[in-house]
Amino acid sequence: MIRELIHAAVFLLLICPAVLAQKTTTKTPPAPLFVDPNYYGSCDPEVIWNEADKQWYIYYTSRRALIPNLFTGTPIGVIRSRDFVNWESAGYCKFDDVGGTKDMPSTFWAPAIISHGDELHMFVTWKPDTTTQKGPWGGPAKIVHYKTSRSNPIGGWTKVADMHDPNLNALDATVYQKDGAFHVWFKAKKMNEPKNDLYHLVSTDLTNWQNAGISKSDVFNPTVTGEPFEEAPYIVNWNGSYWLLTDPHKGLMVYQSPDSESWKFQGVILKKPGTRDRDHSRARHCSVAVRDGRAFIVYHVEPWRDYEGVGIAKQPIENRRSVLQMAELKLVDGKLTCDRNEVLKLN
Repeated sequence: MIRELIHAAVFLLLICPAVLAQKTTTKTPPAPLFVDPNYYGSCDPEVIWNEADKQWYIYYTSRRALIPNLFTGTPIGVIRSRDFVNWESAGYCKFDDVGGTKDMPSTFWAPAIISHGDELHMFVTWKPDTTTQKGPWGGPAKIVHYKTSRSNPIGGWTKVADMHDPNLNALDATVYQKDGAFHVWFKAKKMNEPKNDLYHLVSTDLTNWQNAGISKSDVFNPTVTGEPFEEAPYIVNWNGSYWLLTDPHKGLMVYQSPDSESWKFQGVILKKPGTRDRDHSRARHCSVAVRDGRAFIVYHVEPWRDYEGVGIAKQPIENRRSVLQMAELKLVDGKLTCDRNEVLKLN
């Protein structure tokens, strides 16, 4: 009997680690993925891997949704994760040693970030406004280049340069690397002109930038898409194609290109409400992380916003709150799709 008990105990010791490992190798990120702890206004996420500390980071616009002035005086918030599942707030960015709190003395929106060498480079929408005297979104904006060391990804950002002619009113940059060159695209229009275009800049050293012109493909082309408004372009290379996603406030528009130049409109994803907690409204301004060959989209949702009523700045404060969500992109018959209700299983 004693021998049998010993054998049973040894057997349990052998299989328990395997059972425990089996239970912990697959995890599901929460929904929502994150809610800003101060103003409940997390928007415009940008996902990036930081090799210095082996963590994933999401930088986001921290709208001040719980006070009347929700669009200006906003900082860039940061969350991070070692396993892509459990995310923690890491505070707010400092720019030239200014900031690091839930309020800023100027306005920062929609960071686009790329890693190069020992540095991170951010292309962010910036404007001097901190009030709503020029409207709820403040006055004209520009894309500004900042950089920091990968070892100081929150508090070390220093200005490099403005990215374009001051005659442009610009916002929402996206950045990627291709064939040894860095590419920045952003939405902009000339001052006092109504038409927005998608501008393209190229550099081999992240210092000297060449104007690569304006996109003349399907992007920002209402005769193709049927929509007069788009913002928040985001470009990612995945599964042998370049994908560009934009935000028309009616789900996310999808474009495909073999060369990141000739964009063909593919349709709209993530307009239909989801069933997860606070995911029951249109997906907005997104970023994509490619991890182990899989593409994960992070987007913000304004779950209580009335898209058929008055502008968001005039809606009740409870309508203006926003959260971050994560889902997986997939290719079906060559088309980019996303089932936001699917339970994510990550190793």
